[in-house]
Amino acid sequence: MKTAGLFFAAILFIGGSGAGNAAPMAVQVAEGRHGMVAAGHPDATAAGLAVLQAGGNAVDAAVAVSFALGVTEPYGSGTGGKLSLVYREAKTGRVMVVEAMDEASHHLVPAEFRALTTEQRKAGAQTVAVPGQVAGILEAHRRWGTRPRAELLAPAIKLAEAGFEVRPAQVKFFRAQEDKLKAYAELGRIYLPGGEVPVAGSRVRNPDLARTLRLVAEKGADGFYKGPVAAAMVKALREAGSPVRADDFAGYEARVTEPLRGKFQGTEVFSVPPPVSGGGVYLLALAALDAERPAGGSVLAPEALNRLMRVYLEVDTACREVLGDRPASREKWQALIVPDRVAALRKQALTPAAEATTTAALRSAVEDEQADGFEAMAAETTHFVVVDQAGNVVSATQSQSNHFGSGIVPEGTGVVLNNSLSNFNRIAGNPNEVAPGKRPRSTITPAVIVRDGKLVAALGVPGGSRIPSAMVQVTADYLLFGRSLEDAIGAPRFHAVTRKSGDPTNRFETEKETDYRVAGALKAKFGWKDGTDSETESFGGFNAVEVMPDGRLRGYADQRRSNTAMGY
Repeated sequence: MKTAGLFFAAILFIGGSGAGNAAPMAVQVAEGRHGMVAAGHPDATAAGLAVLQAGGNAVDAAVAVSFALGVTEPYGSGTGGKLSLVYREAKTGRVMVVEAMDEASHHLVPAEFRALTTEQRKAGAQTVAVPGQVAGILEAHRRWGTRPRAELLAPAIKLAEAGFEVRPAQVKFFRAQEDKLKAYAELGRIYLPGGEVPVAGSRVRNPDLARTLRLVAEKGADGFYKGPVAAAMVKALREAGSPVRADDFAGYEARVTEPLRGKFQGTEVFSVPPPVSGGGVYLLALAALDAERPAGGSVLAPEALNRLMRVYLEVDTACREVLGDRPASREKWQALIVPDRVAALRKQALTPAAEATTTAALRSAVEDEQADGFEAMAAETTHFVVVDQAGNVVSATQSQSNHFGSGIVPEGTGVVLNNSLSNFNRIAGNPNEVAPGKRPRSTITPAVIVRDGKLVAALGVPGGSRIPSAMVQVTADYLLFGRSLEDAIGAPRFHAVTRKSGDPTNRFETEKETDYRVAGALKAKFGWKDGTDSETESFGGFNAVEVMPDGRLRGYADQRRSNTAMGY
């Protein structure tokens, strides 16, 4: 009888071992004794570090980082988008989640949303949900922060007013969205200065956003969800045909809840619960891989990668059937992570692809992917991690769904509004089915890892539907194979693509800079197809912080994007 570990036993690689031939991407590493921040832009990282150095805690620094990122990565996140945050308090060991996903208007009519064309569901007013980021990060501050709110928003206000420096890695994001920037006048006025895509080293200003942030600094969430800013957003949306109204903004609340948790290689891993789907997929995949016995240097050995991606496909399918903004979603996910069910998923992953049964569940999952698949390739997001001197940690992901969200910037606000309604499913009965007052799911996956009651690491990555698979690959490389977190983050990325209905073929995507001997072995030995080339940045850029055995903090900033880690 075959054992679970046999897939690791023969690590045959064309030309040698997987780890030796894979060309790593650059990862910037920083060290410190007292505090560490890893975030998507150096100005945002510096803002968080300054808060730590001034005596603020991890949540205080997270507030500064969160708002600063909304200025310095306007295509990826901000006050017009969503946030999901994992916080671990060092003193008590308690882990909590702030869930501030974007929320559909209570006036939304599902039949009207279902009638929208594909193009209408990609951008524009009909795609906008009530943003959660402001409420979410300020709720974290209210519960666990110590420094004055105005002090923490000051860096973001300064960056919006004086302008942030465009980094070389950011230019491609502006260039890729040039059509959207030109299609929406107010968006283009701000982010196409002089009518041209910003160049590296230039500064982009958004004084309207600075004024919005000043109101938030002064009045808290009411400065955004009530008053002149909310009125301007509602007016712009109403005039463009959105059902969003003032009561939707005024009634929005962030949810504070317990995390999902799992066990992997002797550690506890914490991530985010429904309506987010990424945390559930990530933890269930780790549970299914936990019994494996590695006999190679890296997850990139073809046998290992084949197994990991096959397990991932089964887990992703199972999770799509239960995860969404429904009261029973957490309970149904808990039923998936019990030993018998995990064993069944692992067994199914051993079935040759050609013999796999295209079940009703799988068909539904694929239809789901097709219905809300805008997040698959176009999603833009950012992740950051903060650890303070006491060992408190914040691991947070925020997003506008697609690049520059809906494209709508209500005049005078400087706020780029999300297009999160595009992540809903239009199929009746689906757990992610569109409904008024409901929060569409997302693949974002902030995580915290703990061993024996002590923080080991916190990590996360942007990248749309590729987020959970990247998290599984890096975490397995780090904890299962024992590779350094730097090497695991820098390794080439592979993503298993959800099968189309009626098609049992296994397909994968990989970044252009990958080692093609790995891709070739997957095709030749295991029947995988495609190996679609994609730009490196579309596979996301990890930010992570690790606690070393001697207590030093080590920050990791994946150079696939404009990430930077700083410590002291």
